[in-house]
Amino acid sequence: MDYSSISDLSVEPLATRHLSDAQKDRMTLLLDRYLSALEKGAPPAAEDLAVDDPELIEPLRCYINGLEDLHQIAAGFAPHGENDAEADDEKRLGDFRLLNEVGRGGMGVVYRARQLSLERIVAIKLLPFAAVLDARQIVRFKNEAHAAAQLNHPNIVPVYTVGVERGVHYYAMQFIEGRSLDAVIADQADRDEMPDIPVTLRRAIDVAGALHAAHEFGVVHRDVKPSNLILDTDDKIWVTDFGLARCQTDASMTQTGDIVGTMKYMSPEQARGESAIVDGRTDVYSLGATLYEMLCLRPAYDGNDTPAVLRQIEERSPAPLRSLRPEIPQDLETVIAKAMSKSRDHRYETALQFAEDLQRVLDGRPTVARPPTLVDRLAHWAHAHRNAVAMTFAFGLFTLLGMSISIAMIAAAKQESDANAILATRSDRLARGTVDRLGAQMAELLADIPAASSVRQQLLRETLAYYQAFADQADDDETLTEDLAITYGKIGTLQNEIGSPAEAIASLEASMRLFQQLADAGQPNGTLQNRLASSENNLALALDRAGQYQAAQQHYESAIRRWRALAEVDPSDVDARAGWAMAVGNFALLLSKTDRPDQAEAMFHRSLEIAQTASPAESGSPNVPLAKQLASTYQNLSGLLAERDPGQAVTYAQQALQYQMRELDDAHAGPNAAARVALTLNSLGAAQSACGDSDAAIESYRQASDFQQQLVDRWPGELTYQRDLAVTQNNLGMALAAQDQFDSAKRAFDQALGYQIALTEAFADDAELQSTLGGIYNNHAFVLEKLGRRAHALESYRLAVKHQQQALLAAPEVPRYRDYLSKHFYNCARLLRESDDFDQAVQFALRRRELWSDDGNRLTGVAEELLTTALQIRQSGPPNAPSQPQASVCIDYAKETLKMATLAGNQHASDLLNRPEFAELIQKPQLDET
Repeated sequence: MDYSSISDLSVEPLATRHLSDAQKDRMTLLLDRYLSALEKGAPPAAEDLAVDDPELIEPLRCYINGLEDLHQIAAGFAPHGENDAEADDEKRLGDFRLLNEVGRGGMGVVYRARQLSLERIVAIKLLPFAAVLDARQIVRFKNEAHAAAQLNHPNIVPVYTVGVERGVHYYAMQFIEGRSLDAVIADQADRDEMPDIPVTLRRAIDVAGALHAAHEFGVVHRDVKPSNLILDTDDKIWVTDFGLARCQTDASMTQTGDIVGTMKYMSPEQARGESAIVDGRTDVYSLGATLYEMLCLRPAYDGNDTPAVLRQIEERSPAPLRSLRPEIPQDLETVIAKAMSKSRDHRYETALQFAEDLQRVLDGRPTVARPPTLVDRLAHWAHAHRNAVAMTFAFGLFTLLGMSISIAMIAAAKQESDANAILATRSDRLARGTVDRLGAQMAELLADIPAASSVRQQLLRETLAYYQAFADQADDDETLTEDLAITYGKIGTLQNEIGSPAEAIASLEASMRLFQQLADAGQPNGTLQNRLASSENNLALALDRAGQYQAAQQHYESAIRRWRALAEVDPSDVDARAGWAMAVGNFALLLSKTDRPDQAEAMFHRSLEIAQTASPAESGSPNVPLAKQLASTYQNLSGLLAERDPGQAVTYAQQALQYQMRELDDAHAGPNAAARVALTLNSLGAAQSACGDSDAAIESYRQASDFQQQLVDRWPGELTYQRDLAVTQNNLGMALAAQDQFDSAKRAFDQALGYQIALTEAFADDAELQSTLGGIYNNHAFVLEKLGRRAHALESYRLAVKHQQQALLAAPEVPRYRDYLSKHFYNCARLLRESDDFDQAVQFALRRRELWSDDGNRLTGVAEELLTTALQIRQSGPPNAPSQPQASVCIDYAKETLKMATLAGNQHASDLLNRPEFAELIQKPQLDET
């Protein structure tokens, strides 16, 4: 997956009324592309069509606006811009008229609505993205809503109806006039007014009774918090928002890694994403945390859903209630501490037991809960400091491992005689096998545990050092060639992981060379061929990452040939076919990066064909590796076709989600499965945006961002999550800017920059990260311009240039880096011209010219930019500073550039000088001297 592809948001207007012959030819092609897209129902914007021809944006927009007006008239509507008020129809959803939004969350939006048939006010909750989920996800929503509808308790907001209208799933419930408990708590805190303890306990008892009724019916709320508790005008408390609930009776809904809830009130098992063990005791914990806040007007764990909150939940107990409010009874403090125990087994078994103990406190009777013993405190300390305990154990393990290796090496050194040579070899292999198990293999086990990333990095580095020592010793021993080839492959893989691409390429080349040497020396077997194909694929990946695309392509093609030959020899070899599909998919990504979209699309379809035929028809579905490969290929196809065929791109994203949702249903699914869903939602948003459905795109991006933000908050050391979130926030910013929501767009770009800057500083040699940062800065500058902050916009454009230049220097073979840098140069020059800083504007134009010395059309565009600058200099009057260039200087630069364009193949370049506005400029250079 190409995680960091960044679209450009820049608007580069150049109002011209006369075009050269070459530009007219280009204009014809752009209009033809627009009409083709219009026939499919998804016409692109002028900025997207002319992204490589900024000088054509304004004339193209004039044509498009005229076509849109004709289209509106033909459809029976007023031309564009007329009768907008009449088009603003009522918001209807079946039997409901939506009146106003009253709340929103990660799972949907809540409106106050009028039910027309019964003439009553209701609250209606929409799941606007149910259509992108697979069938089981939609069934889950219906089951949850129906379960909530059947809950019958005086303190649970009743659900009236569940339905679907125009693909939007919803359920309607009683509308409660009142205030949420978080607003009540905030009001009390502002007035510095501590709540009445008996009143607070009665409210908590009512909530516990409502939760127990839900648990008895098999429904776990999973998001108990003050904002989901409503006090009505009669001071009655209601439990609402069972839309995040999980039905325990539905086994398919048990998922590991499904993080649902609000972190301040999450139980430890929820915070760890262990949804498979979530039950009624989770709600007991959350109600205990809520009651804690109700009593002392501060949360048990302070912070704004940050990693610090998660660490507190895992490692610390909240401050004792009586230390914050001494008048609280000792028994009440003990009861709440039991409800909030970090171990599920130490909490109340049911919410009813919690309610009964609260009632005992209210009545002054002895409670079931007892203060913790010394043993309890010691157990809690061990749990809270388990990372330190684990590190101590790991240190001991490394020490033991080091001693084992040292002993093996000493033993080998002592066995210098031929009689003990075999024993020495066995000893060395035993030591290496120990390193494999305790180093590389353990690192693989830790790969899906983001919290262990730092420990894993240390394991990789320690293991790498041993592998390198072995390689140095075994280099001249022909009997160890295969072992050495495997070892170099491991070295290269580890170096790639820890951010050393150049060293990784050298190691992987050595591995492949040794495998090839073995294959040439004798009859190659299937295992050796498989390893050789895998070695070539890994080398191609490293070259691809380093921007060495030509070499990467050669090795991808070789790996494909090897795996295809293995699969043809043994069609039942699923591993060979899976490797074949993976290599084809990787090659397709390379083709898309190098501006070969048609070939890339064909290769993606070939990858799908290979993966889909790898599983027998009677199996019903592919195995897990093949399913992941299929999902990845569908997602990449969606990204490739987002602009070319957005409707099909939406379909492919939905197909990827189907596979990924099935993976999430697996009880062993980890956070990386959720990360993959977020990436696909990102691709879906891009396709929806290209279809012109900006609202849907924004919702998709926000859903992806919500997933990724939780992952970043939970595992702040996992850099891939930060990278993905930066890309999503950039895309969200572009979608918001397209709707003129510039303040919101700026906030999205600010967040994207925060993560991307940190990543780029950590991996300064990574060309893709540098390019991505340049693209985000460019989009950030565009929004700042719209907000009238021109000086700040110019600074962001300059930073875009800086980082895109670094990307191009690191990987000059990547064509899009040059395209992006050209746009950044143009934007800088345009903004400088508008600020009358003509000297700097000319310098950026000349730097842009240097990029296109071999492209006649691009050079003609630079010449036009220079002539436009000359016109603006003339119009601005005498220069404000001695350093400001004269118009004649710009004209000379333009003529020089047109000669370069002609030499580069544009035979119509000189026609630019005949355009009326420029012809007069050329004829009267003497005006410069006045």
